[in-house]
Amino acid sequence: MTVRRTEQPEGPPEGRPEPVPPGYPDVGRPVLLGIGALLAAGLALFWLPLRSVDLEAMTGHGLIGVLPVATLLGALLLVLTFMLTLALPRPHRLLLSAQVLMLVLALHGVTLALEPVARFPTAWQTAGFIEYLTRTGTVSWDLDARFSTPGFFAFIAFVVKAAGQNDLEPLLRWAPPVTNLLYLVPYVLILRVLRATWRAKWFAAWIFIAANWVGQDYLSPQAFAYLLFLFFVAILVNWFRHHDETTQRAGRRRSAETRERTGPFWRVYAWLFGAKDPGELPAPKVSVREQSILLVLLFVLILVGTAAHQLTPFLMTASCAGLVLVRRCSLRGLPFVAGIVYAAWISFMTVGYWAGRKGELFGGLGKVFTNIQQSTGGRIGQQSGDIKDIQQLRILIAAAVVGLAVAGLLRRRSRGIDDRVALVLLLVPFSSFGLQNYGGEVGLRIYFFMLPAACLLISYLFFPAPFDAPRVRDPKVRLRLGRLRTGPRRHWPAVAAASIFAVLLAGGFLSVRYGNEKYEQVRPSDVRAFDVMLKNHDGVVGVVWLSAENPELTGGTPVMPWSYRGWERFNRTAVIANRTNPADLSQIIQTLRNQGPGGFFVTTRSHEDFQVLSAGLAQDYGARMRAALAASPLIQTVYADRDAAVYKLKDPPANPVLPVPKPAGLGMRSSPWTPAGMVYLPVLLGVLLARELRRLRLPPGELRRLRPMTVLAMPLFVSVVAVIIERFVIIQ
Repeated sequence: MTVRRTEQPEGPPEGRPEPVPPGYPDVGRPVLLGIGALLAAGLALFWLPLRSVDLEAMTGHGLIGVLPVATLLGALLLVLTFMLTLALPRPHRLLLSAQVLMLVLALHGVTLALEPVARFPTAWQTAGFIEYLTRTGTVSWDLDARFSTPGFFAFIAFVVKAAGQNDLEPLLRWAPPVTNLLYLVPYVLILRVLRATWRAKWFAAWIFIAANWVGQDYLSPQAFAYLLFLFFVAILVNWFRHHDETTQRAGRRRSAETRERTGPFWRVYAWLFGAKDPGELPAPKVSVREQSILLVLLFVLILVGTAAHQLTPFLMTASCAGLVLVRRCSLRGLPFVAGIVYAAWISFMTVGYWAGRKGELFGGLGKVFTNIQQSTGGRIGQQSGDIKDIQQLRILIAAAVVGLAVAGLLRRRSRGIDDRVALVLLLVPFSSFGLQNYGGEVGLRIYFFMLPAACLLISYLFFPAPFDAPRVRDPKVRLRLGRLRTGPRRHWPAVAAASIFAVLLAGGFLSVRYGNEKYEQVRPSDVRAFDVMLKNHDGVVGVVWLSAENPELTGGTPVMPWSYRGWERFNRTAVIANRTNPADLSQIIQTLRNQGPGGFFVTTRSHEDFQVLSAGLAQDYGARMRAALAASPLIQTVYADRDAAVYKLKDPPANPVLPVPKPAGLGMRSSPWTPAGMVYLPVLLGVLLARELRRLRLPPGELRRLRPMTVLAMPLFVSVVAVIIERFVIIQ
């Protein structure tokens, strides 16, 4: 069947709104004022009833169970007003931007109106890292593995010290909504290079906010490194694309040659990359000077990202390599630079941690199916019914996002559009399954990193046409499902279908993002309990805490804001709960004696709820245990209220008295070849970076002039790789 098309118009000028087509009536001011009034009503409905929320009534289903009906209706209204704006004939950017901002504040900032202090105990541990580095001016690899990548902690410590801000709690509270707003900056840069309508791009940005429920946007190295990752990709696809007329002609020639080849591999390759129309706009003309500056900036992003987080630099490297392989990035040598920086940092700068832990750190390499199982079904095997419901809903949402993204890719492909950038960014994060299970969270990290591409492809499922597609098709052509829709309202069915998806996604976000809020909330007494322990003892504080399972097997830690300051002064020891008798204090008393005069037993309501919901302790276990502790003649209550309690022995033993650990730095160790590697490494990076800078100045036919630098880099590369391997083999 052939469809007669009108002549394709040019795309909208850069930075200007897409013009309204002739004959398409634009809406007047009353319609815009009406949408604005609905937006204001939605905000009022969402925020005002939150003052009456009773967080104590939460069950294992989390926050969704106690949110007022009016708040949920307000969220629904916020979603529908955005979709109404998408249905307008042209984009109203100010209104759309305000709606996205309101969505960020509503979804990612709802707890600001509900909880008195920053949520999520792990966020308080980040504050502890920053406080330690600010106070000591260094790090200590033997205190925690995260000190092996201290770039983020050092950056925040510098900022807060320069600002004269000692209290990190406001920064912890506002980090999630602010971080998500920052994510939109590079994401918009990625969207601007795509051949998509304004509806597809704005809807992709909206989905990006509503689908990010994984909770990795608190003040943390992974949130900071993810922002660097987005900027890294945005720079690559904006200013280093292979997309001029010569490349397009060569691509069409290769596609024709590929279709002539036989075999299943070439058939799949031809199907994926044999489309005539690229999914990205032609590369803009950029001066060599500008590209050189941007290349140096990319190198800085690689260095900072590697020093800030363990997983992100691997995905930076893999994404760049994938874009190079599919001819959407001209920096062929950059993946080698990023890979060398990543491997060298692990070998030289994190040796204090991995020495003696090689099996723990590298045992998951290549165990793809094991890592998948531990990241999905293995996470819900021992949990209560409510928590299982939330975990299964998370898996369902993640699977739906992936499935709809694939469907969007197929729909664009059926129109002959080759979305290579989106395909690479969607597939590359799945390579992380071959590294390790990342504490059972590698599945969440993969979902997190594939979101930019997945959200874009989902928007293509509803709005697949590129912005320069013909606006009018022959109305006489019929399909099985009826006449091809034309006219100014032809997009209304797509907007209606997208609205159903948006409502379901927003409801799913509120359910799964705050599904663990019963124990992820932090109460003021939780923080005060650790202040009390520090004030009651000058040396190392032996924190004794209750665990329903052996933490040496599960890797568990207290669900409390432990070590939010004075990190080196806390020493944690778990006591395995007696499930049948909460009043049995024998293990607690013996463990406190083993801790000496610095021993304290601490418990909080959030931690007790976690043990009930995740490990199956009795609902009243915490209350009965506290009553027994308060009644024991051997135990003294140091601090107690409804939310937290601290206990110690009335007559603790005089020993042991543990010394406060001194800063140990990064724990760098040497091997016979290490000095040579320290010389070869910067030289190799300098040669490779100079080679890429030189490539920018050469025309395509003169790349042979790079051979001298390539010849120089090869022995240096082999030497550096040999030193890295030698260190892993020699150092124990």
